[in-house]
Amino acid sequence: MRKCFFLFTLLVFLIFEVSAQLKTYKGQVIDAQNKEPIAFANIVYSQGAGTVTDIDGKFEIRTNVKVTQLSVSCLGYEPQIYLVNDLDGKNKILLKPQEYSLPTVDVLPVENPALIVMRQVVDKKDQHNPENYNPYSCILYHKMTLDFEWPNGLNEEEIREIKDSLGVNNDSYLFLFESVSEKKHWKKGVGKEKVISGRVSGLKDPILASFPAMLQPFSFYEQYIKLLGFSYLNPASKPGLSTYHFVLEDTYGSSDGDSIYYISYRPKKDKNFRGLTGAFHIDGKSKAIRTVSATTAGTENGMRLFVRQKYQAISNGLWFPKQLESSLQFGGIGAARRLPFPMVGTGKSYVTAINTSPDISAKEFDNVIMEDISSTKSSQEISAFRYEPLTARDSLTYHILDSIGRKNHLDALIKTQMSFVKGYLPMGKLQLDLSKLIDYNDYEGLKLGAGIYTSPSLSENFTTGGYYTYGFGDKASKYGAKLSVTPFAKKDSRIYLEYKDDVYATGTYEFMDGVKNLSSERFSRFLTETMDLSQGWATGVDFRFLKFFKAGVFYVNQDIAPQVAYKFMESDIVANGFSMQEAGIKLRWANKEMFISSPLGLISKGTSWPTVWFNASKGQWKDDETLGYSRIESRIHKQFNYANSMYTTVRLEGGYMSGDYPSTLLYSTLGSYKSFTLLVPYTFGTMRMNEFAASEFAALYFSHGIPLSLNTDNRIKPEIVLSTNIALGNAPNGVSTFDKGYYESGIYLKNLFSNFIFQYGLSVHYRYGAYHLPESMDNWAFKLGLEFVF
Repeated sequence: MRKCFFLFTLLVFLIFEVSAQLKTYKGQVIDAQNKEPIAFANIVYSQGAGTVTDIDGKFEIRTNVKVTQLSVSCLGYEPQIYLVNDLDGKNKILLKPQEYSLPTVDVLPVENPALIVMRQVVDKKDQHNPENYNPYSCILYHKMTLDFEWPNGLNEEEIREIKDSLGVNNDSYLFLFESVSEKKHWKKGVGKEKVISGRVSGLKDPILASFPAMLQPFSFYEQYIKLLGFSYLNPASKPGLSTYHFVLEDTYGSSDGDSIYYISYRPKKDKNFRGLTGAFHIDGKSKAIRTVSATTAGTENGMRLFVRQKYQAISNGLWFPKQLESSLQFGGIGAARRLPFPMVGTGKSYVTAINTSPDISAKEFDNVIMEDISSTKSSQEISAFRYEPLTARDSLTYHILDSIGRKNHLDALIKTQMSFVKGYLPMGKLQLDLSKLIDYNDYEGLKLGAGIYTSPSLSENFTTGGYYTYGFGDKASKYGAKLSVTPFAKKDSRIYLEYKDDVYATGTYEFMDGVKNLSSERFSRFLTETMDLSQGWATGVDFRFLKFFKAGVFYVNQDIAPQVAYKFMESDIVANGFSMQEAGIKLRWANKEMFISSPLGLISKGTSWPTVWFNASKGQWKDDETLGYSRIESRIHKQFNYANSMYTTVRLEGGYMSGDYPSTLLYSTLGSYKSFTLLVPYTFGTMRMNEFAASEFAALYFSHGIPLSLNTDNRIKPEIVLSTNIALGNAPNGVSTFDKGYYESGIYLKNLFSNFIFQYGLSVHYRYGAYHLPESMDNWAFKLGLEFVF
């Protein structure tokens, strides 16, 4: 008993003695010019022992060794040595940004030590990637500010004068976002992040609260890091090992006695790919990423993104993100209109409440990976989740902007802008369909009209209304009405009933969600020369099933009246009118396609798998007698992306009709030729409008893109796109078809000029093979490329 008491007393004494000798040194490293914290700066304090600042530039050293000086360094800053006794009372360490740098010449040994470490990181990345972990959950607190970035050299008084001239309060931010999200993960590829609370300065409704959560990825282990809508090759990947240049900047010991490798990286000069620059802190024992900082090596549409992530080791050798930071810098809007100074959005996220044994099940997950419910009545106040209290500047920002928001009705303005993006102008319980106001095609000419429908403010579960348009080319009126019910909005489903007295392009066919809203494929409607009049009604149901399938079942009953003679027919006689009924199904399969549920609706994150469409229908029509037919159409689309940022796009498409069918149904809209017009992807640019038709056909659209000037700040980043299109078809006697094979190839110089909305380019295509035209110039097609920036 005495021995036990003696040992216990000795143990307590030793612990007390060690604790008494253990000293704590705290501080913060900040930028000497803009006074912003510097994340992931190196702090070496004793014989190679060191630590790293966190995302707020703060550090803490606990050691029983007396510390007399701190060696502080970070990429992009001049290294400094600080005597502990010389630090001010706030323990602020100032680092000066490097104002210039000489061309880097790295003299490396035969085997680059940094590359050796990075190979080990890549070999073990699967075991450190949170995407591969068993079920887990966590809470993330996001905070983002928006403000001007002032030029270096301006003092506080000069900045205050500039802000006063711009009407900006000197002591607040331009904008402030806060949100909290709950992240749940089941297995690789199956997870969801739900924004459960939020606040946006100037707005009562936190409708934009999810924006900071979407700005950067949760971890840095995938082969491609998606930023600003582009895919950047990760330096910590197998292709990245050969395309990036790595330098071992420093090695020091951590507080637990392990080594930490500080490795910088940048794209190799002889490699053309969309890359990043920055640095890693690598854990010496596990070869896991402790911290990573990454900056887009070039700008995209005038924007540059900075990303920083810090990881923490938890039980069972797992590493989780602890702190995330992102900064978005942009300085121009449009080609002529620019901001007076660059603007920077700076966001920080803190990961808390990590649970590696959560009570969740696979039933909680679907193909929506992010959902914002912060605007619902069930959401809690953001104050219940704040990781840290608001600063005085934060509180002032809320006070000023909330007052401005109430006075100027910013909530209504934001919602109006979002309706514009969807194509509608809200008018209380109604909304105006902007697409019906003005339009054009070569058959109807200029079209003017109006469409009025009920708005979501009346009901989010149904909409009804109608439209009227008048074509000045065909001098005819058209109109229609529609009722659409969405009983399960989150399931992307609807039941519809519609009536139309309108024209449609001859020989067309459509797939379920086959064309994106802002795709230049929609420009094909401008070129339409041949149309038929349709009077009748249609009904159907669209719905999702088995997670990655979407289907539509439809029935159409209409009277068709051809308006002009079809160019693909040998006869110049206008076909007789007839009545027609058709029923069918449309399917779309996009395996592993994920969505973000936002105030703008479901936004697709895409898929690396091929997307497949399939239509099947049966119909009958009556002219002198009742005749029946069947038809099917299919499409497969896939884009292959490469480490050097080149890409190959392949689309296979075809259709087949059997039985007795009217000539209006013959597939005749593959061409898009005009003497000089807009480029329409996935059409034959040298084939005349309705020049050919087919009752059965197959088409291949192949293109290969070569981006240029990627890792530069050039505003214009052109691409060379090489393409070849091939089609083979068959048709009954009396119909011009392409049974001998139609061939064309071309080159598209993409993004030769851009503004805030569009990118412009030029293309030329050449027609060859069996349908080569006698006049040489008739085989060439010159087009203007026009694509939306976003």
